[in-house]
Amino acid sequence: MNVARSTLVTAAILFVAVTATGGAFAADPVTLTVSVTDRDGDAVAGATVEATWETDAGETGTASGTTASNGNVLLDVPEGAGVELDVDDDAYVRNRPLRVENASETTVDLGVSRSGTATVTVVDGENRSQPDATVRVREGGRTIDRGETEADGRYETARLERGDYEVVVVKPGYLEASVPVTVGDGGEARVAVERGATTLDVRVFDDHFDPPVPIETGAVRASSSVFDGRVSVTDGTASLTVPVNAVYTVAVVKNGYDATSERVRVEESAVSVNATAQRSAALVAEPANDRVLVGETTRVTVRNAYDEPVGGATVELDGEAVGETDDRGEFEVTIRTAGDRTLVARDGDTVSEPVTVVGVDESATDRDDGSADDADGDASDGDSSSGDGTTDDENPGFGVVAAAVALLALSVAGRTRGR
Repeated sequence: MNVARSTLVTAAILFVAVTATGGAFAADPVTLTVSVTDRDGDAVAGATVEATWETDAGETGTASGTTASNGNVLLDVPEGAGVELDVDDDAYVRNRPLRVENASETTVDLGVSRSGTATVTVVDGENRSQPDATVRVREGGRTIDRGETEADGRYETARLERGDYEVVVVKPGYLEASVPVTVGDGGEARVAVERGATTLDVRVFDDHFDPPVPIETGAVRASSSVFDGRVSVTDGTASLTVPVNAVYTVAVVKNGYDATSERVRVEESAVSVNATAQRSAALVAEPANDRVLVGETTRVTVRNAYDEPVGGATVELDGEAVGETDDRGEFEVTIRTAGDRTLVARDGDTVSEPVTVVGVDESATDRDDGSADDADGDASDGDSSSGDGTTDDENPGFGVVAAAVALLALSVAGRTRGR
């Protein structure tokens, strides 16, 4: 019983250990002997050395220690790991960490240099300080430090290995400039930048179509931290002169279109890009008839902003959904009551302008043209109307026949008198 219990406890501990390491045992540690020396090969004592590596769980593992008088420090790291070694010291520095692949029990030489800084001042052609200019310190074509100038146009580098470097300065609207600089005990460099411009050509397309088709007219707007301009499109192309070394937002400007903004980096050479737009979402609902007998139907056709049929659009009659259009964009709407009926088409968030269809009551139409009962419910006849020459009970008068007889008598009498 005790054996079984011991086995169970051991298994539980093993489960917890495996779970804590993400389902796998951590690699056995090995000891790196790190020997820190300066450029002259002399041992550097009292320097803090840091080791970092990536664990199987994707996290960062670390170890650190301080060098002894002989410049050595022992660091335990996972066997087989890729380890980066760097120094954290007030007097010594490395521009880049030293990488050790497939760590094992070994001695590693870590060279360091005396640290220094340099101050870079950026001005324009009129000797005015230029804030927000990007400063890059390069060594052998590789950037090892970068930052931006302050309001006074100055930038102080990070602590770097003492020596000679190249300083490259870029600011939106200005041409790139570079000068050498010596990093040491208070090195300085002054960089003058000049304004520059180049050409940005924008080809404009409607990408509703496949392939996209040119948008022949309209305008293009380009904006950045140093420029905001708009130019007309001619034959599907717009050309702008813009300041160099800036990132631009480019968009098509045209009534009835929604543009997709493009981000374009413009350096010091001419740039040509494409910009796209599509017609703003719209629906048009068109009934085949604007007057429909009650109980009959009318075909409603729904089209989009490109005059294309829209299938699956909801058709509403007086605010109530009555059906959806087919693949041809059509739906038969039944008009069930007389009077003005309002039709609307809806596709997602896009709604058409309302259109009116008049429901016509056929029996009401008969009454309007005199073929139905009069207002009192009596059948109409010629005797009760005073507008066609007949008489009614209260207003005696000549009927059509009587008037004709009277005219004939008058004519005969006139001839008799003439004899």
